[in-house]
Amino acid sequence: MQFGLLGPLEVTADGEPVALGGTKQRATLGYLLLRTNRVVAASELVQALWDSDDAPVTARKILHNAVWGLRSMLASLPEPPTGSPPALVTRTPGYVLRVEPDHVDLSIFQRRVSEGRAALAADAPETAARLLREGLELWRGPVLADLAESGFSWPEIEATRRTRLDALEDFFDAELACGRHHSVIGDLTTLVDTEPLRERACGQLMIALYRCGRQADALNVYDRARSALVENLGLEPGRGLRMLQRSILTHDAALSQEVGWPVIRRSSATLAPPAPEAPRPPADHTGRPLGAARPPAAPTGGANGTGGTTVTQRIAVSAVLMNVCHDDLDEAHPGEIGTTVGSAEDVVGQVVERFGGTVMASIGSVSLALFGAHGPRHDDPERAVRAALTLRNRFTSDQGPSLRAVVTTGQALVRLRPGAEGVAPLSAVGSVLDDGRTLLARVPDGEVWMSGATRRATGTSVVSRPAGDVPDTWQAVDLVRQEAGPGADRAYELGVLNGLLDWARNRSVPHLVTVLGAPGVGKTHLLREFGQSIARQPETAARILVAREPTGPDGTPTMPGQILAEYCGLLPGDPARVVREKLTSALWRLPVTEECRTRLRRTLLPLLPGTVAPPPDRMPEILATWSEFLTFASALEPLVVVLDDVHRSDDALLDRLEQLADGAGTAPLIVVATARPELLERRPGWGGGRRRVSTLTLLPPASPPPAPAAVAAATREEALASPVGV
Repeated sequence: MQFGLLGPLEVTADGEPVALGGTKQRATLGYLLLRTNRVVAASELVQALWDSDDAPVTARKILHNAVWGLRSMLASLPEPPTGSPPALVTRTPGYVLRVEPDHVDLSIFQRRVSEGRAALAADAPETAARLLREGLELWRGPVLADLAESGFSWPEIEATRRTRLDALEDFFDAELACGRHHSVIGDLTTLVDTEPLRERACGQLMIALYRCGRQADALNVYDRARSALVENLGLEPGRGLRMLQRSILTHDAALSQEVGWPVIRRSSATLAPPAPEAPRPPADHTGRPLGAARPPAAPTGGANGTGGTTVTQRIAVSAVLMNVCHDDLDEAHPGEIGTTVGSAEDVVGQVVERFGGTVMASIGSVSLALFGAHGPRHDDPERAVRAALTLRNRFTSDQGPSLRAVVTTGQALVRLRPGAEGVAPLSAVGSVLDDGRTLLARVPDGEVWMSGATRRATGTSVVSRPAGDVPDTWQAVDLVRQEAGPGADRAYELGVLNGLLDWARNRSVPHLVTVLGAPGVGKTHLLREFGQSIARQPETAARILVAREPTGPDGTPTMPGQILAEYCGLLPGDPARVVREKLTSALWRLPVTEECRTRLRRTLLPLLPGTVAPPPDRMPEILATWSEFLTFASALEPLVVVLDDVHRSDDALLDRLEQLADGAGTAPLIVVATARPELLERRPGWGGGRRRVSTLTLLPPASPPPAPAAVAAATREEALASPVGV
């Protein structure tokens, strides 16, 4: 017989599963198995089975019934060939479950791990790898997965999960010591993606990548680990990880030896004897490192200007990284170089400050500017893009320098120094800057690229198109000139949508909201404002997916396919092979079983471009799977799904939308559908009597807006170009 905790709770006898009864009985067995051969107080069991506020008056009686049921189950098991049979015995002040360690998979796992670590310490990596592999293969899924799914969250479950992660890192050390770095890269990548704060695993992945000749990828792992540590904990990587990065930069010969992370961590002399001076970060002509702010002006007096105290805050910013390319500097006189570069820096500084930004640093031809460092504004992303496009136009010349730039939007940790005239930003770190640095190397001369978050925040004020083959990255082509003038005030409706999003996100309650209105009343404008309000507040961490064409030429619904394609990061013209790969990659991130993932891929693939369109009789099944996919995806991050003009959709999609909120369970998902009043003519009972369904009707403005000629002649660009505060 065997007791299984490393996965869903199960008991097998002669290879056949044994019925374990109801949830409380299973939970009682699981809790006792975590403490085999130890006395567990009855009061502790009651606390484990119920929250202190939820325990019924009959809790003790229910526990006694569960214990009686478990004793009956254990008594029905056949005699084991070796060892004593399991028994649940009453011992003051509670119970003890007597089980032979060889009959519990958790005990076997712990023994294999101990033996494997001993072999690793004795420099027997082959033996260690075999023993650790045997222990890890006992896992059938998350520990006590069925009980965790039912809401039981005991500290021992998390402790056992971390024990597995420690054993997994020991196994990777053994494999690296055996020279099998190629075979562990995939599993190490998965572990680092799911556990980005485990420095040991990050170091192991860096070593494996370096030995495979992927030095740049290894250094990128370090950058991501550092960003995760700084953003989540405010900590720099440990000494071991920093030394490993330096050894990769210097191509230390010790990295090619068959050693693992513990050896590198224990003996720094093994890596770089003697250790050279750490490389200095790149600096400009004043010695200021890239990423550090220009020195603030001397304070004029007052308490706020006398101290050197700095504070670090997490701020929503838009970052602009610019590279001014001087093609003729190689042949220039040394005295001309400083003048040319300095002149370009002056132009960059003037334009950035004109649009309300701050130049944080310049190194050679590369500059970093932040918008929002002095205090976030709702239009910081738009200001950043307009500054970048203005600079692009200023440096467009056949003889002169050219400019390429990247604008990213998100949160960064900004170090500030209070002064008499406000706060001065000193430096900034975060993934928003790391992403911009990575993208800048791919931007062609004369182009400005935006991250997906920046594009959503700028809305329709910037003309954009997909940038190259980078998912969710856009080229800013030009500005959209808008006539200044008031429009319909939709502040109330916008507040309703944001309130529903907060409810869905904080309570994990899905919701369907229909925005009804006649043509031209402003439905699309309201959705655009809603999307921009989300993008301007990165702390909401909601992902927006938009579909605008209800049906294709053949009458098949394309909205689900558009939503799925945007989620997967598909680009126009992607071949069928790339479509399949991106779908597989997107589904791989979902918290589902491999069997479920395979079913989702098989069913959803016909929705995507370049594949065979599904027959009409399969659409109900495909749409049901599509809504299931949205539920799984929202478990990773809150989702806002926007569907425009659903009154033109077919009945199959409308049926699915009405059922989506009720069938999504507990998920931070909000579906916003716009429609004309014709929808109610087709479906008079649309949304009626259903939970988690709302209808928002847009009425025409009380009075028509004044004609453009009656409005003061000022374009939006001129208003944004005005000094801050004007």
